[in-house]
Amino acid sequence: MGISRVFQHSRYNLKAWDSLLSTRNLKVATSLQKSSCLQARDQTLYELRTYSIYPEKMKDFLALTAEEFHLRTAHSKLLGYWTSEIGGLNQVVHIWEYDSLSHRSEVRARLANDSQWVGRYLSRVIGMMQQQDNVLLTLLPGTSLNLPSDQGVYELQTLNLEGSPGLWSQTLVERVRAWAGSADSRSRMVGAWRSVLGPTHLAAVLWQHENPDCCLTLRDTIDSLSQKEEMTFHITGGHSKLLLPHAVSNLQ
Repeated sequence: MGISRVFQHSRYNLKAWDSLLSTRNLKVATSLQKSSCLQARDQTLYELRTYSIYPEKMKDFLALTAEEFHLRTAHSKLLGYWTSEIGGLNQVVHIWEYDSLSHRSEVRARLANDSQWVGRYLSRVIGMMQQQDNVLLTLLPGTSLNLPSDQGVYELQTLNLEGSPGLWSQTLVERVRAWAGSADSRSRMVGAWRSVLGPTHLAAVLWQHENPDCCLTLRDTIDSLSQKEEMTFHITGGHSKLLLPHAVSNLQ
């Protein structure tokens, strides 16, 4: 074989080798991307839903929910379901737990094809609702749910934040832990989340209180704590709702 033939043959082999490596690298990259997505889906997701009900329909809505909502909870896990007593009139607030967004999509698809759910509940309440809002949440890093076994009333605090989550995330965790540590035995922090889809830069903290007056006691306690300057700088506003558990709620 002449030198030129050898060179051409070697160059062909190099091109084939480069092509093989590129194909393998693409497969590896795709595999890593899928693995990364799977890891992201391993983090439990929580959907906070808020429905505003026409005032004249509120009684019927709650009664029908008590009667037929088992059709909904048969499809996925309900954390809690409440009516808003202060901070939002004629509202119901509920939190759902999902393994991933894919899991949520599967649940929604099953619900759409569940003739009993659609016929006995959804089609009857859809006209009772003025507005529906939702936001997807994950637990704050290093925190977990602290589910109560006794009964009480609930408070949902939301904080509006600005700036990169990398700047305020850890400080927010420290503040939330300080709040939980300062609360007396009549108030318990159930969970603390940050938004990942929907309204951005939102934190939510759910409390259970022994009675409604504990909301004010907790507020006084939190206000008396020394505020970290960096946390105060990032909080642009907030809202608090006093919630009463509905009969279908897992948290009472």
